[in-house]
Amino acid sequence: MEGPAGPEVIIDGKKYLYFAGTGYFQLHSHTELIQASGDAVLQFGIGSATSRAMAGTTPLLLQLEEKIAEYFGTEDAAYLPSGYLSNIAGLKALNDLDLYDVIFIDEGSHYSNIEGAETAGKLVVKFANRNVEDLKLRLDETLKQNQRPLIATDGLFPIRAKLAPLVDYLDLAEKNNGLVWIDDAHGVGILGQNGRGTCEHLGLNSERLFMGATLSKAFGAYGGIIPGRTDFVRQVRAGSVITGSNSPMTAAIAAGLKGLELVKNNPGMREKLWENARYLKTGMESIHIPTDDNCLPIVAFTPGDAASMTAIHEALMEDGIFIQYSNYRGAGKEGVLRIVVFSTHTKDQIDTLVEGLRKNIPPAIR
Repeated sequence: MEGPAGPEVIIDGKKYLYFAGTGYFQLHSHTELIQASGDAVLQFGIGSATSRAMAGTTPLLLQLEEKIAEYFGTEDAAYLPSGYLSNIAGLKALNDLDLYDVIFIDEGSHYSNIEGAETAGKLVVKFANRNVEDLKLRLDETLKQNQRPLIATDGLFPIRAKLAPLVDYLDLAEKNNGLVWIDDAHGVGILGQNGRGTCEHLGLNSERLFMGATLSKAFGAYGGIIPGRTDFVRQVRAGSVITGSNSPMTAAIAAGLKGLELVKNNPGMREKLWENARYLKTGMESIHIPTDDNCLPIVAFTPGDAASMTAIHEALMEDGIFIQYSNYRGAGKEGVLRIVVFSTHTKDQIDTLVEGLRKNIPPAIR
């Protein structure tokens, strides 16, 4: 990619309509984020070159953590150098507080969620993706008397745009005196009335719910976030992930502050994203490509086998349209074609995509 991400990009010297990635509001190239990052670097330098266990906490970093907590309506929040680290730090902190005995994790969870569970130091039991009945079976056959489960999952599974059945998971956690841990990297910013993510979207609020996420997608910045109650967040900060790593880079912190501000103060971006998602899905349905009837800005489908999808992907690129052909976790053996729509796409650009799909996908495999 030769330049900033947006509805149009330059890849290997060629211009494409771009329907991929995770920049749902395209804030990564927003002038206010770029300006804020530059100003902060001039004031504070690239980074503090030390960990927060020493002198690596800056006023800018404290301000970001305050704004994260304010955005999510929690007592406190921790900011980490990478979103990948949020699951590792969060699950270890809950373990250090002795709040669970066995981890039950959705087998379709993000790599970092799986890795976080495996490094927490407790028994890890996987259950089938989004399968409540299989989770019940695993709980019944694994838990011993008085053992407390932690049910770990993604909030929004990003490849096929499926929500975790969090209502059922929370119910099972309550019945077994357990917790639910959510990696909500893709849900925050785009779901819920206030953009607080999958739990807000589903109307869930419980002391048994814990989450980690990232500023690298909807918020246009970079770095992991863990909002929550004070004792939990304090333990996250005291853990090895934060004490053992250099403090995050100044530009990312400043971009996060500005990204949070823009998403919070401009709910119309979220409404436009939902509108574009529905417009895309209506267009795809009109050419007989089935979609889910929701406002999620992701569509994944499997027309034919891997060879067919590779050919479709290449034909679209020939027409100047870039979508994803993905073999990422959750894509299945043959992979999927995956489309991501942004709040900044125009209807004409979406129409061009739909026409490209109509032209390049044989009716027999739609």
